[in-house]
Amino acid sequence: MADGVLITGFPGFIASRLVERLVTDEPETRLFLMCEPRFALTAKARCEALEQRLPAMKGMWHIVPGDIRRPDLGVAPGVEAQLREQVSRVWHLAAIYDLAVPESFAYNVNVDGTIHVLDLCERLPNLARLNYISTCYVAGDRTGRVYEDELDKGQAFKNHYESTKCWAEKHVRHRMGHVPTTIYRPSIVVGDSVTGETAKGDGPYFVMQLLFRLPTWAPMVDIGPSRARVNLVPVDFVIDAMALLDREEKAVGATVALADPNPFTAHEVLELFLKLLGKRPSAGTVPLRVADLITGKRLRPFVRIPRESFDYFNHEVEFDTTNASRLLAPLRPPCPSLDTYLGTLMTYARQHPEIFAAVTPGRKAA
Repeated sequence: MADGVLITGFPGFIASRLVERLVTDEPETRLFLMCEPRFALTAKARCEALEQRLPAMKGMWHIVPGDIRRPDLGVAPGVEAQLREQVSRVWHLAAIYDLAVPESFAYNVNVDGTIHVLDLCERLPNLARLNYISTCYVAGDRTGRVYEDELDKGQAFKNHYESTKCWAEKHVRHRMGHVPTTIYRPSIVVGDSVTGETAKGDGPYFVMQLLFRLPTWAPMVDIGPSRARVNLVPVDFVIDAMALLDREEKAVGATVALADPNPFTAHEVLELFLKLLGKRPSAGTVPLRVADLITGKRLRPFVRIPRESFDYFNHEVEFDTTNASRLLAPLRPPCPSLDTYLGTLMTYARQHPEIFAAVTPGRKAA
């Protein structure tokens, strides 16, 4: 039986980490790595670099230039026939994560793209699993506890990223009768808890880079009440959880929140940052409306924090992880606590300032 794997969203950070894990666990698996044509050379170079560390990968990967916005996925003639013959698992990671993205573009990539991948899955005769990467933030503006099996509760959304990921997940759930699927909902994904490695200097890294630049004497304040819990998860936990559940039959049909079951509040996260940097505790709290001032044209070049990010530090929502805990408890330890690895993330970020230069303000770490 065919046992090839199709992965969309390569050579993105999470997709690249996933490839490395799959090659390590299943060296005989053939990989079909779909990327936008403009990233084909980068994708090829990434695979060649991985081959140096993972010799088993040689001859086992194929770069598939494509466009998920098109019904045929924009692949070259004959490629779909090869996928039908060899692919038994699909990982759909490709998405637009920009918090300020226009609705039409977000819909075209996140919703239409997911529909087209689902269509392909229904044409794969040997399909055993679709692993669909959603986000905890399909919860939109809901407050309180959000359960994994919930989706449409009449919520509004903070941005088009959230709304289109919610619509996309609706389509995935609708097709579960025909496409065996596991839905993963990561919260805000940060770097590796052991090495600190990341390719994305966004999300909490916006705050980190500001604190790096502030003089020792300069006070720092909380923007808004800062009671909300900021749910951060390290990328190694996310990859490990997904790789383990990919082969777990009990995960078929499940929605799994890959979130920290005991997250810190925004205030506590800031205090952890300040303590690790040897700075004084925060000097107090200023109203959330100040975010509009400090992200305005005059201060934006110094602050470098997009206005959209503040919403995630002041949104009082908690993500239930009952399904994740039940499925993962026999397989791996729980998600590590932020205070055990934040210093590692900060050390890596200091040593790799290029992650800040490469980021586009408005990108969400997910």
